[in-house]
Amino acid sequence: MPALTKAERDRAIAYHDLACTLRDLEADLRWGLNDSRRIPRDWQAMLREPALPRKVKLTLRLDEDVVAFFRSMGGFHLTRMNRVLRAFMLTRLAGVATGPEMVGYRPTAEEEERSLRREVLALVEREHEAREAAERQASDAEKRRERIAYLKRLKAEKGGAPP
Repeated sequence: MPALTKAERDRAIAYHDLACTLRDLEADLRWGLNDSRRIPRDWQAMLREPALPRKVKLTLRLDEDVVAFFRSMGGFHLTRMNRVLRAFMLTRLAGVATGPEMVGYRPTAEEEERSLRREVLALVEREHEAREAAERQASDAEKRRERIAYLKRLKAEKGGAPP
């Protein structure tokens, strides 16, 4: 694995710190630690008076199972769906989740070479295994012929019949 650049290392550290912070915040909120020092007072005020963006009426077609899933959690399923979409939007805006525009679908020359090497090695390995199996089979056949010859000689010696 190639060494990370300073920027990549810093981003990985920041991502880890974010994950740990969110985990701790979730635990505080879950266990009702609203007065915890780990939750800033400004955040508590924001929770009491959340900024509500303007709503837009929209006709939307969703998969039946998706709607059933959200409805099964009880009332306010549309609000819950909006929150899931908002979380997705925020993770994209924060760079935590990337989309197709961030993915290089064409492999780099190094990745292509590595893939080809793996394929060639797999072919060589299969060829080697086939050769070993053929040698074992030939060896088994030779051993069988030798045993048959031995038994014929033994029979000739004991029974007097010519070999």
